[in-house]
Amino acid sequence: MSHRKMDVRLLLILYVLAFVLLLEWLLPVIELTDTNYLGVFLLFIALSFLLGLLRLRWWFSLPIKGLYLFIALHYVFFKTIVFSRETMVLLMNDLLSNFPIMLAGDWENITNPFRTILFFILLWMTIYLIRHWIEVRKSIMLFYAMTVIFIAVIDTFSPYEADGAIFRVMVIGLLLIGLLTISRIAERHSQKIHAGTFAAFSLPLLFAVIGSGMVASFLPAQEPVWADPVPFIKSFVNGEGSGVGGTTSKSGYGLDDSKLGGAFVQDDTVIFKATVPRKQYWKIETKNTYTSKGWEQNGEISTPVNILSGALLADAPLQDEETEKLQAEINMLEPLPFLVYPYGATEMHTNVSGVNLKYQPETGQYWALKGTQEVELDAYRVELVEMPPYSLKALRETSNEDYDGSGDELAQYLQLPEQLPDRVRELAFSITDQEGSVYEKAKAIERYFSRSGFTYDQQTVAIPKANEDYVDQFLFDTKRGYCDNFSTSMVVMLRAIDIPARWAKGFAPGEGKTNSLGKTEYTITNNEAHSWVEAYMPGFGWMPFEPTIGFSNPTNIEYDIETDMSEPQIPEMEERERPEIEKDETPALGKDHKDGSSFVRKAMDFIQKYVWIIIGIFILILLVVWIVHSRRKKWLPKVYIHTFRNQPTNWTMFAKQYLLLLKQLERVGFKRRTV
Repeated sequence: MSHRKMDVRLLLILYVLAFVLLLEWLLPVIELTDTNYLGVFLLFIALSFLLGLLRLRWWFSLPIKGLYLFIALHYVFFKTIVFSRETMVLLMNDLLSNFPIMLAGDWENITNPFRTILFFILLWMTIYLIRHWIEVRKSIMLFYAMTVIFIAVIDTFSPYEADGAIFRVMVIGLLLIGLLTISRIAERHSQKIHAGTFAAFSLPLLFAVIGSGMVASFLPAQEPVWADPVPFIKSFVNGEGSGVGGTTSKSGYGLDDSKLGGAFVQDDTVIFKATVPRKQYWKIETKNTYTSKGWEQNGEISTPVNILSGALLADAPLQDEETEKLQAEINMLEPLPFLVYPYGATEMHTNVSGVNLKYQPETGQYWALKGTQEVELDAYRVELVEMPPYSLKALRETSNEDYDGSGDELAQYLQLPEQLPDRVRELAFSITDQEGSVYEKAKAIERYFSRSGFTYDQQTVAIPKANEDYVDQFLFDTKRGYCDNFSTSMVVMLRAIDIPARWAKGFAPGEGKTNSLGKTEYTITNNEAHSWVEAYMPGFGWMPFEPTIGFSNPTNIEYDIETDMSEPQIPEMEERERPEIEKDETPALGKDHKDGSSFVRKAMDFIQKYVWIIIGIFILILLVVWIVHSRRKKWLPKVYIHTFRNQPTNWTMFAKQYLLLLKQLERVGFKRRTV
């Protein structure tokens, strides 16, 4: 980075201000993505600015940043010894496993460690640009404008509250612009401003910016002149059209699921608000019978279980002293026929005397009863536990044989209509025929939709005709739909391969904001009405799955697999598993695709086999490059003489040779003086 060196004290102030602006970029990203490692990224930003402040050369700062990146990845994702062979192999395997995923264009399924590396690289590039704007251009206006636009858009179209961020960005940005303007004017007139003089110029700017900001924050806010454009924009994007072959309905929870399909329009009506520390899926019920057009609850229904307010729920998960306990406060704004509750619920407190709960084991429904009359609760509290993570190692040991002896208890969750087309079963078997465990088969079906050309759509959604099957139509004809299409199709395919599964209904987590008490409050509207899948895992029980494109699986997985060092396996690092590369269904392209994947696999096997030799060669190359670079003042003159010996003599060539001569003299200690 070629520039006239700025005073280190001034540069430190500018870097601190730029650090705060970058912090305002990170805060909404961390909050909206549920990432808990803000300090890791802030430390990297601080380290990058510190290396720039010390003016270290790239060949010295680059290894330091690379080392920090390695330690950060280990801290976030690995539980091994930092500089061990096991850590190196796990990291290399994880990074190499992303290349076939990228070649297949399946960017949504790249691993989380690789995503983190890409994010660090993005931060790296951003910091370099900020340093260039500060030290060379002495203008931060572009980055400042981008920050204001980013914060405004995030505040408007996401649950992130940016009121304080907008004020901080305005103050910090104006200070940066003012300080850089003073520095730019001084450079333009070839004047070097001493620290005291610079402070004298800067103090009035500081008081003016902070003072005006404080005054503005205490002034009464005026009502907007124009109506809020956000609802109009959302309605324009979502559209108002009707579905294929059916009428348009409003989004929301309903009791009748016997006929699925058709379009629906968005409904922003708030159903309830929930104050809870973490995002939760809000469950209401499950259904067991697929009719080829929708869902019903059939079979024997037992007498509902009576539960006192505050008593342990009938299906409460096991807990011990180490289990983390949470609390959800639910405030109902619109009536629902049943109570909503999160996974891991242990107790429900109605806060109304004389009110008990009823629970239907077959459907998972809860409702409130006072005497013999059903009542609607305006508010209630749910005690819950943080569900312990499922052991990936144990899940991979599950098999269909483990269902033997379960009797008729799970038989209802294997039901399929007699008229189900054979190609649905064949597709289910083709997706899972390479998988060994029950869990891996279920995950293969869950991943299938995001990798096979399916589209999430709420408008142009077909309704099956009398002779058509709802799932068959979605899987083979339309490949377009919303949560009901995806969840129903996954349940049917799981049952087709003899994995018990049921259809779950309720609400998605909703949008979370920090309320006046400092707690996270989620607002759940009719738009969050949602359906997903629960599959029965032998030895674990009912486990939720999320096949709908755009939604995240709520299940917490503990990646406790052991890596065989002789034949390293690709580790599963986070919630998204590594997908296998799909074979192209188009015959004309299938061979090329297969050959490309085979080449990548062979390359990966070779790298894994000789990983330490490759690392050693790489380090040796870096050492040679460093030695050659450090001694360039001895061999570069010979190269220049050989290069320019036969070049034509003119003023352009003379100017070029003169500049190279000045650089060479500077390398050997004769630096040109600047006025």
